[in-house]
Amino acid sequence: MTILDDIPPAISGHPAHPEHKLKLVTTDDRQFKCDGCMEPGRGAGTRYRCEHERCNFDLHTCCACAVPTLKHYLFGDATFVFLLQAPDTSTGRGRGQGRGRVCDACGERASGFVYHCFDDDLDLHPCCAHLPERFIQDGRVFELHRKSSRPCGMCGGKNRRRSEFWAYRSYFEGEAVDLHVACMKEMFRLGWDAEYQNRVGGGQIVQASAPSVDRMLHSLPRKTRKRSGFQGFCKIVGNVVSIIIAVIFGNPVAMMAAIAGPGGLLRG
Repeated sequence: MTILDDIPPAISGHPAHPEHKLKLVTTDDRQFKCDGCMEPGRGAGTRYRCEHERCNFDLHTCCACAVPTLKHYLFGDATFVFLLQAPDTSTGRGRGQGRGRVCDACGERASGFVYHCFDDDLDLHPCCAHLPERFIQDGRVFELHRKSSRPCGMCGGKNRRRSEFWAYRSYFEGEAVDLHVACMKEMFRLGWDAEYQNRVGGGQIVQASAPSVDRMLHSLPRKTRKRSGFQGFCKIVGNVVSIIIAVIFGNPVAMMAAIAGPGGLLRG
């Protein structure tokens, strides 16, 4: 998979909103809900918006520019087809145990736009499908894995269900550190919910994530956390979490900026 690199300035006749043109806009206002995948989106960043005065229609860039089919390296030869609506759970396993069909990347509900594999009954949120396979920042490699085999540095393994879904893995002093994609989504959602209730201002959640990462990496042994380079590692992880959150919630421009910037995400 690659991050979208050819985003048109406008889209006409999108099947989810054919009556009006959708325009690519950059905003710094409040978080929004994507009318495609039904997932939250970052207020500060890019999105497609219908500017008709009577419409309130927004799409993540990944949702608006979704390709008809794709393959993902974590699922071998499986072919995913883009659908405007997730299939009814009666046609498949519905791993959500009463919650409906779930995304096989993050484990959260998939109710709107989705990439679906009919042969293997798999589903991916469009934004989850565009998460990068691996990247490097400041010499640290972060690689995406289909399942977590060790406690997550953010939840400490308290949420066992999340270990069945995607996680990024890196190493500090020989100790593996996993970061559940679902835990990073939860970090954003807490801020999104708080903002919705007027408890925080727009755009604060991603910036606030970095300084708290050192408190979240509690799955590492205490002796490791006391080593001199640990705070520097936490800063790197905090930056990475911020970028991943941006991509998960439909802002590939954040990843593009990271690629071009110092430190070398996706370089090396």
